[in-house]
Formats: sequence, C-alpha cells, structure tokens
Amino acid sequence: MNYKIVLLFSLLLPQFAFSGAQVDEAKVVNVRVDKNGKGYIRFDKPLTGAPASCISGHAEHLAFDLSTPGGKGIMSVALAAQASGKTIKAQGNGQCDIYGTVESWSWGYVHN
Repeated sequence: MNYKIVLLFSLLLPQFAFSGAQVDEAKVVNVRVDKNGKGYIRFDKPLTGAPASCISGHAEHLAFDLSTPGGKGIMSVALAAQASGKTIKAQGNGQCDIYGTVESWSWGYVHN
C-alpha cells in the first residue's frame, strides 16, 4: 500500500516543484531582443498561476535566449502569433535565469 503513495508523490512532485507562471490565450504585444541575444515577450495580460518570486515589474513577460535552439523557436512562435493575430498559451519555468527580473519561458504554443 505504501508503495502506491510513494509512486503517486513521485509522479506529482515534479509538476509542483517546477511550477511557474502561466499565460493562457494571450496576444503578443511586442518582442524585445537585446544585443546579447536575450529577449522577452510582452503579453496583453498578466501571468497567472505561480509566477516566480524574482519577477519585478514584468508581470506580463516571459524571457528567452536566442543563443539556444529553444530560444530561436520561442521567438518564432511569438512572432508567428503576433503576425497572425493569434494567441499563445505558455508556461514559465519558475526561475529568472535569463533576466534577473523576468521569468523564463519553459514551453508554449500558438493557441488558435
């Protein structure tokens, strides 16, 4: 019986341990990219869920890094959504590891 409880917690813990901010059906207002390749997306509504405690003045932003393949994909998703007028559904990673005051993007997609 105890092994079932341990299994249940081991399956659920990663979801809660790395929870972060969410954006659901939000439009992209703008995409910023700095000289160093780091950037962030500004949405038309604030992040919900459990935003990272390090967020300061960026309640509607998620950051990405263009020096990585993932960062290039994130920028493509954001610009495609903005150009088509579609919304994005995305999840932050719970950390501000790209910009010290902006939660970093974990996953997301063009919604409609």
